[in-house]
Amino acid sequence: MPKTVQKRGNRGLEEFKEEKLKDSIRKAGLQAGFSQDQLISVVEEVAGYVMENLGSNDQVDTQEIRRLALSYLKEKYPEIYQSWVDYDKAVKGREDAENL
Repeated sequence: MPKTVQKRGNRGLEEFKEEKLKDSIRKAGLQAGFSQDQLISVVEEVAGYVMENLGSNDQVDTQEIRRLALSYLKEKYPEIYQSWVDYDKAVKGREDAENL
């Protein structure tokens, strides 16, 4: 059974799509100056970490997915982490990423 995701601010549920997570990582990596070739393994590594740490729950929260991805990026790929945080601040108006 596929996982469902609780959207931010309790805006409902949707099916979890790993590709959305991978796209976010890829976009942040490109913005940070990584090449497409470099990002292939990075995207798989980070997404794999997130998937492994979500456990077997049928429902997950977008905040937990984001927290897992950002904490891993902060430790292993700080440039990509900072790119993601900068995007969240500039485009989405989020200031909470720095509090990981």
